[in-house]
Formats: sequence, structure tokens, C-alpha cells
Amino acid sequence: MLRLGIKSLLAHKVRFALTASTIVIGVAFVVASFVTADSLRSGFDQLAEDINTGTDYTVRGELPFGEITEAVAPAVSADLVDDIAAVDGVEIAKGGLFVNGVIPVDGNGEAVTTFGPPVAGTNWLEDESLSQFYLMEGRWPVGIGEFAIDITTFEDDGYDFELGGTYQVVTPTGPREFTLTGVAQFGFPENAGVGAIFSLFDTATAQEILGFPGEFTVISVRAEAGADIAELQTRIEAVLPDGVEVITAADSEEEFSDATETFIGPFQTILLVFAFIVLFVSTFIISNTFNIVLGQRVRELSLLRAVGATPGQVRMSVLTESAIIGAVASVAGLGLGMLGALGLKALLNFFGASLPDGPLPLVPRTVLWAVVVGVGFTVLASLVPAIKASRISPVAGLAEGTSSDEGASLGWPRLASGGVLLAIGLVATGLGLFGDFDGATPQLSTLGAGAAVTFVAVSVLSPLVSRAVVSLLARPLEWMMPISGRLARANAARNPRRTSATAVALTIGLALVTMVSIVGQSLKVSFGDRLANAFTADFIVTADTQAGLPKTLSSDIRAAGIGTPVGFDLDLVQIDIGDSQVETQLTAARVSDLEAVINIDVIEGSLDGFDPQTGLLIQSDVAADDNLGLGDTVELTFVSGDRATVSVAAIFDGNGFWSSWFIDSALYDQFATTAFDDVVMVQSAIDDPEAARAAIDDVLDSYPQAVLEDRQEFQESIESSLNTVLVLVNVFLGFALLIALIGIVSTLTLSVFERIREIGLLRAVGMTRRQMRRMIRWEAAAVSLYGAVVGVVLGAAFGMATSAAIPEDIIDTIAVPYLQLFIFLVISVGFGLIAALFPAFRASRMNVLDAIADE
Repeated sequence: MLRLGIKSLLAHKVRFALTASTIVIGVAFVVASFVTADSLRSGFDQLAEDINTGTDYTVRGELPFGEITEAVAPAVSADLVDDIAAVDGVEIAKGGLFVNGVIPVDGNGEAVTTFGPPVAGTNWLEDESLSQFYLMEGRWPVGIGEFAIDITTFEDDGYDFELGGTYQVVTPTGPREFTLTGVAQFGFPENAGVGAIFSLFDTATAQEILGFPGEFTVISVRAEAGADIAELQTRIEAVLPDGVEVITAADSEEEFSDATETFIGPFQTILLVFAFIVLFVSTFIISNTFNIVLGQRVRELSLLRAVGATPGQVRMSVLTESAIIGAVASVAGLGLGMLGALGLKALLNFFGASLPDGPLPLVPRTVLWAVVVGVGFTVLASLVPAIKASRISPVAGLAEGTSSDEGASLGWPRLASGGVLLAIGLVATGLGLFGDFDGATPQLSTLGAGAAVTFVAVSVLSPLVSRAVVSLLARPLEWMMPISGRLARANAARNPRRTSATAVALTIGLALVTMVSIVGQSLKVSFGDRLANAFTADFIVTADTQAGLPKTLSSDIRAAGIGTPVGFDLDLVQIDIGDSQVETQLTAARVSDLEAVINIDVIEGSLDGFDPQTGLLIQSDVAADDNLGLGDTVELTFVSGDRATVSVAAIFDGNGFWSSWFIDSALYDQFATTAFDDVVMVQSAIDDPEAARAAIDDVLDSYPQAVLEDRQEFQESIESSLNTVLVLVNVFLGFALLIALIGIVSTLTLSVFERIREIGLLRAVGMTRRQMRRMIRWEAAAVSLYGAVVGVVLGAAFGMATSAAIPEDIIDTIAVPYLQLFIFLVISVGFGLIAALFPAFRASRMNVLDAIADE
């Protein structure tokens, strides 16, 4: 039976290639997902190792709560360096600074920026054994007017830097001018910067311009040779004050890896979700292909049964064929997946992700997954056809023209089984959308399982209605082309089960695209409506880096007399409310000017007389949940470890663009561990908008990372970012549509082989080759339109349900992009026409006499 399976595959190479191609794409997507994520892990693990080169311990401020990825730890006193260096067993201790948001500006006035990796300022260390930076050109900077830059930026053709030149550098304490004296590399001999941009200063200069006088962000420590690492760590801890901790280099590397995993892990999971969507769609195509093929091999299989093959052997023969297809597809998918990882990186970089370069590791886990999903999904897809094949009787081949496919039941058993599956799928989907879960993972898993079962139910029930629906949709073909159109309509409706199976892949892909479109449109409409009422500011200033905007920007705008600027700073905070604690985001802003730039919508209390040192604003829903009213007090713990007691001065109703807790920046700035605002809003004092913009632009000349927009431009910018995400999602879902296209090609090609005699007779009675090609093409278009209509209807239902399930502070209006959905239908018909090109060409080129004589 194994030899029989291999011979059967080799005898039908086109069918084999088409069937395998659907799995190859899915396996390649899985491999590319793992390889891309592993590439990122490898790069960041190497970075963690390079960061700790020559260092045995790191001393730093301890976060009282939260994770190091969520907040910036407090600085430590520079006096600790001498105390640590005096500990028995310590060879050397040096203070270091690392601050994200230090941006050099080249000779053309172009700010050096990146999306993702930091744009940081740091100090160079005289002890090269503790430093990760190596001087490549020039000399190290000395004094307040000099700096060095990383070699990647220096050699970048997009920037203009020369040794000895004077350049502006935007720092947390404001823009300053520096002379470029040197070029350094992070790591040696290989550059291990992973896309980061560095500006280097001597230690005293770095402390002054980065805003840490008399402090360091970390202290690096190396032990004497032969010292006991654990024992020495205990001795170092003994000289540290409260709020300061020491960790080993191994702990630091592990922490860094864990921190990067917080975004690499979800990133990999998202990619794998799209990969499994592609594989899920592929199972329908493979199952349909095997059903058609086995329907054409009834005589062959019945003869096998007649000469002694058992049902189990027949079943094993079919499963063997599928396993071979899956194994070959897995091998091909591995190779294509490695190339796909490069393409995936290029695609994400095109959309602004700026993924760092790195190796493409192929680890055993990836190979195992490739084989498991490749063989597993293929065998799973062929399981039902294999069972049906094993039930073919030894005398079935005597009845000419029988096809197990055409004889498929369309009665009550299908209705009952499909109805039960649909009920289970809808219940699970509803639970995933509206149920109460402990986390996102179980909720998304329930939602995904419900959607998958629903799609299977639609596949089971679809043949019950496909004949009538396809006939209705294809009726215009008879008016357009009386001969070809009528035959195309009849062929599309002839076999409801096959039509449904062919269309289901397109249905699933288009349903997902439709759902994403409706959720995205609802999000954009809801955002636009809220934005129109949320802000009163004339202008919004944001940053094109993750670090934010130096707080000096607000001061400079205010000093210029342009209007009222309000900087908004979001940070992690721990709030003690009675006997309970909550960690949440807190917004700090100048409350006295708050109503000048936003509609805070105070419903209890007032902002008049607000005490900047003790006042608190709280959102109404949160106040109700925590049973807080006017005058009630809570205790705040900042990431610096400092604590402050504040009382509720007002309760507001609006939310969505800021957090549920507000304090004044005068209080927050006393304890903040950074000197950046997330956004600055400006209420202009100049009546002429163009003159106001020009005045603000003059100030922003010194802040090249700042982006100035009015409210309309700000809304369009946010919508543009959302559109970019939606386009990227649809690009990934496009692989499912590609599988659907291959499925239509495969089905039509096999259908042409099945109808060789029929095609020959049509040609014999006068049908031209052109009419034959037209018939095949429009048959495919009719099937595609059917799949598209079902997909759009199903996707619209999922999209509206998902939009309704999302909290109202995110989506409060369900919007359906009707024009976009119509375009989807038109594109789907185009898909069908494209898919039919090859089968139509083959059908039109058949020899008439050979076709008539075919058995």
C-alpha cells in the first residue's frame, strides 16, 4: 500500500504540487514566525551579554513595585561608588548613565531617530575593561562642549556627521551644542548595538546634561579574581541604603532576556495565529482535493477491494499519500520559511518596526513544529476522505459514472450535524466575546475555538443552500453569454458539496478580512467622535521617538508667549485605597491650565482652588468602583519609592485619551525618574492659526523630534497609524486568500480532468476554444462570488459582535464600510477569474477525439 500511494502521487504530479503548495505556505509561515522571533532573541541575548562584559554586578535603584520594563528605576547616589569600591573583594566600581531620548542633529538639521531601539545618552568609562564602548576614530570627549557618537550613525549615508564639527544634541535638560570628537562602537569586534543610537559624554558632562547631578543610573562592579560571587554580593548589599539593590551579571542577563520576551513572545504568538489561520484554511482545500480525487478513483479503489485489500488498507493508502504530501511540504516549507523570515523582517521594517539585524537560527523546535503541522494538518484534512474511501465496495466500480462526491448526503443528517456545530461555535464565540476571563489568553483561545467551529459548521451547512444561491448569483451570466454563461451557471450549481468546499477557503479568508475592516472602521469613527469633544487645544505636540519630549519644551513655549502649553506625563503608580492596593497609570499635568486644552468634564467638585501638592482628580467609574468621593484620601507610591498623600478634589467623566487618575505636575516632578512629557498640548494666544503655528515652529526648531499638529491633523495621524496596522493585518490574512486562490485552481483543474468526455462532446458539437475558456472562467467566478458573499455576511456578523464586545471607552459606534465590502466582492470575482486561467487553458487545448474516447 505504501508503494501504491507513492506511485499514485507520482502519476498525478500536478495534483500533488497543487495539494502540497497549500501546506507549504502554511508551514513556511510557521517557520518564518519562529525564525524571526528566535533571531530577535539571539540578537538581544547577545546584547545582554555585551552589556555585562567585564562586569560581575550591577548596583541600581530598586523599583518598589512593577517590572523594570514598565518604569524607569530611580537613580543612585554617586557617593555609593566609593563605598562599594571599598568593600573587600571588589576590584573596581564605576558609575554609569543611560538615558533614552538624547537625540543628535546632523549638519543638515536632520534628527537621528529610530523606531524601537533607544536613542540614548551615556557616559564613557576610562576603565575599558568595564566599558562596552570601543573608540574607533578620533578621541573620547572631555568637558561640557564635546561628545562622541556611535559608528553606525556616523557611517550612515542618510546623516551628515564629521569629526570636529559642531552639532546640536537634544537632551532632557534642553538642546545644547557639542563638538564631535570621536566615534565609538558598542561591542567588539562585532557591533552589538542592535539598532540603538548612542551619544557619549564624559561622566561629569553626562550627569549635568542628562539631569542626574551627583547621581548615576547604575554602578558597574567587578570582583577580584577568585572572589566568591554570592558572598561578595552579600557584602555589597550590606553597604547599600534602602531602595538600592545589587544583582549579578547572570541575573542581569536573565532579566534583560525576560524583558525582551515580553514583546518577542506576543509578537511570535501573533505571527503564529496568522500561520495557523493559513493552515486551517488549507485543511479545507486538501480535504476537498482528496474528496474529488477519490471520487474519480472509485473504480480503482473497488478493484483493490476486489483483489483482497481490506478497508483498513485502503484507508491507510489514502493516509499514506497525505503523509507523504505533508512530509514533502514540510521540507519545502522549512526552506521557504527561512527566506520568509527575511521577507517578514523586510515587511515589518517597511511598516516602521525597525527590527534589528541578526542571524536566522533554525533550532530543533522549529523543525519539529514544521513537521508536526505539515504532516499533521495534511493527514487531518485527509482523514474524512480516507474513511469514505475505505467504505467503497468491491462492486462499486461496475456502476459507471458514480461519484462518492456527487452522492454526498444533503439531507437531515447534514442539517442536524451542522446545526449542532453551529450552536457550539456561536456559544463559544459569544463566551469569548462577552465572557469574564482572568486574562487575554483564555479569552482569545475561547474566541478562536468558537470561530473555528463556526467556520466548520458553515462548511457543513453550506451545501444545503449553495445550489440555490449560486444559481441566483450566476443568473446574469445567462443574459450576458447565452451559451457559455448558461453552462458555467449549471456547472457551478451541479455539485453543491464541491462548490461549497471550493468556496469555503475564500469564505474564511474574506470573513476575517471583513471582520477586521468593520472593527477598524468602528474604532476610527469612535475615536474621531471622541476626539472632536475631548480636546480644546489648538495644537498637539508629539514625539517621533519613544522617549517623549523634554519638559523644557513646555517652558520654552510658555516663555515665548505663544499660548498655554500643558505637558502630559503618564507613569506607573501604586495607589493605597484603604486596605487595598492597585497598580495603574497616572497622568501628571498642570491642573490649573487643564481646562484650556482638554474637556475634562468635571461632574463633582471643581478645579478652582485645586492644591497642586495634595489634589487628585479621578474618573467617575473608577471612583464608583473604589468607593471614593470628594475629600477622600489615598496614598500614592511612585516608582522612585517616594510616597505622597492626596485627596479627591474633583471627579470627571471623560476618559479614553488619558488615565483615570490625575495629579499636578508640580507634585509629580518632585518624584519623577524621567524628565520627559509624553505629549504637549497648546492653547494658542494668537488668533491667526498660521501665525500661531509659525511661532510654535520657531520654538520646535530646537526640538527636531517634536511633531506639531492641529486637532484635525492629529486625528488623521492616529487614523493613519491605525490604517497601517490594519493593512499589515490584511497582508497576513492575504495568505489565507492566496490559499483560497490555489484551492480554486486545484478544484477546477481536477474538475476539468473529471469532465474530459463532456468537454470533448461540447467541442464536438461546435463550442469554440474561446467559449470553453469563458465557461470555465465564469464558473470559477460564480463559485468565488458565492464564497465571498457568505464570507462577507459571516465576517460582518463577527465584526459587529466584536465591536459591540469591546468596551465603550474604546468603541462606542459600530460602523460598516459598505463600499469596502462591495470592493471585496468585486476582488473575489477577480480572484476566481485569475484562478481559472490555467484550468481554462488546459480545457481549451484538449484534443476532441481523445477527450470523447476518454473513460
